Amino acid sequence: MSETLIYSKPGLVDVIWRPDLKAVHLVWHSEYDEGTAVKDAVKAALAYVNEYGIKNWLADISHSRLALSAVDLDWVSGEEFRTAIRNSTLKRFVMIPPLPETGQDTSWLDDWAENTLTSFGKGTTAKILSEMTDIRAVFETLENGE
Repeated sequence: MSETLIYSKPGLVDVIWRPDLKAVHLVWHSEYDEGTAVKDAVKAALAYVNEYGIKNWLADISHSRLALSAVDLDWVSGEEFRTAIRNSTLKRFVMIPPLPETGQDTSWLDDWAENTLTSFGKGTTAKILSEMTDIRAVFETLENGE
């Protein structure tokens, strides 16, 4: 099976189905948008996740030089987003953090996994990883119930 492009906003994000990982992969080129593209991308990814019963979510912000706008940060921190994730088939979240050369503030990463687990409930897994071999191993291990 090959990858499927689910949603794309050039310069912002590509949402891809990765059959090799059994994951929806959001590749953020930038997280900052003044319109609705961040919300549109997440909603497109969630629609695909729910349609196909996908459990794995990979968010790659490694090359994103700009963080979310205040409006989008409020949205991803808010109840609408949390409810949409809780009501989805998702169970496993992996984030690839910003690389040092992006200049992004990464202090929030310290709490990301714990906040994800708190927000999305029991049975959820959240990891911050940078190497694809580690990401693949986590998704495969979790897929096998180990």
